[in-house]
Amino acid sequence: MEHIINVLKGAVIGIANAIPGVSGGTMMVIMKVFDRLLGAISLNLKKLKENFVFLVTIIIGMGIGVLLAAKVLDFCFTNYYVQTQFFFMGVVLGSLPMVYKEATSEKKLQPVHIAPFLIGFAVIIAVTLISQSTSDNSIITELTASNFFYLMIISVIAAAAMIMPGLSGSLVLLILGGYQTVIQAVSNLKERFPILIPVAIGIVLGIVLCAKVITLCLKKWHRGTYAVILGLIVGSFYAIWPRETTSTEIVDGVETVVTEGADFAFNSTGIIAIVIGIIGVLLPLSMELLDKKKKDSDAK
Repeated sequence: MEHIINVLKGAVIGIANAIPGVSGGTMMVIMKVFDRLLGAISLNLKKLKENFVFLVTIIIGMGIGVLLAAKVLDFCFTNYYVQTQFFFMGVVLGSLPMVYKEATSEKKLQPVHIAPFLIGFAVIIAVTLISQSTSDNSIITELTASNFFYLMIISVIAAAAMIMPGLSGSLVLLILGGYQTVIQAVSNLKERFPILIPVAIGIVLGIVLCAKVITLCLKKWHRGTYAVILGLIVGSFYAIWPRETTSTEIVDGVETVVTEGADFAFNSTGIIAIVIGIIGVLLPLSMELLDKKKKDSDAK
């Protein structure tokens, strides 16, 4: 029974990791598996051996969760792009109080923490502007040597974010321009499985190599680390804002201009998007409320 419960917990974590703005790390904390998972994926062979079955059941569950979420998200991006982006912005906005609470769990933030906040904010804006200025913003459908390393590197960064409470790995992937590539690859697994090979390598490397570093940063520079995270999250509003992008692709030997996404307009679609954004705000807030009620009941 314990293994089934762990698979279900993993599925919830997997779904959370697939949604930009929803923190898989926070979900691990809520599910009470964060410390055990972090110990299992660190370079401690004794802990890995002790928690091997636990780790396998969680990973199986996460895989199921990601597969289920990918199909839905791929459909939403294709048919309801503006509304989907507004939902993600709402989730990010609703997550901010939780992240700030985590940042100030020991002491309040001080003026000195403005600098790391601005660093995180500037990084997101810079990455977004660079991504917009490049001529190749298209979804990757075929694996080449250059995009193999690109997907692996951004997956390392996203995996590091994935295990940090309050930070969303899929949001980082979205900001770095690889999110829809991965979602579509998972959704069309038979045709695009090779795309996921560098992603899988990057995730494993990111988790294993960064687990100890992240633990050290949160232990020694808790507020400074979270100040950077807050900057990243606030800057992500600009990154996620729905906008139309164009790129060129070679289709049957002919160079074709491909349009992706859509700009926000204050019409019926825009109004629906705002309403969906409000629902997105309520999602992490309700999760936090449920977690607080659970902690209160456990204390009694």
